[in-house]
Amino acid sequence: MIANSLHVVDRSVIEQNEQVARKAYEQGDYVLCFLLVHSLVESLLRAFLTKTGKESFNVLILAYDAFLKAQGQTASTFVRELTDFNRRRNRVIHELWKRGYAATNQKLEAACSRAFMMLGLFIEWLETFDPEITEMGFDYE
Repeated sequence: MIANSLHVVDRSVIEQNEQVARKAYEQGDYVLCFLLVHSLVESLLRAFLTKTGKESFNVLILAYDAFLKAQGQTASTFVRELTDFNRRRNRVIHELWKRGYAATNQKLEAACSRAFMMLGLFIEWLETFDPEITEMGFDYE
């Protein structure tokens, strides 16, 4: 799958975003961290599903769910997790314009930690379908 999607995701962009997300977390910039991890998850889905970049995150989730069903997977835990993750991102954006950066940032440390964990687990899970997924630069450590 990945070989056909090299044009969709640039390895250096993935690695840079992962590094900046980790640094943002370490520095307590949880808004930036959370939004970058969301971007990484979206990039991961696009690379795995070989999507162009014009689809919404919700459309990517539906495509991923269809992929799982085609593989005979009936319990799609990550579909629920991805949906909840996207809803959380939408709430973060809403909080930014409603309450501001500092107030929103104070509430996001735990969400950032969980987002990193979910990204890592999702990469490992997708590797079971496509072992080349980590060659795109996605890191699950």
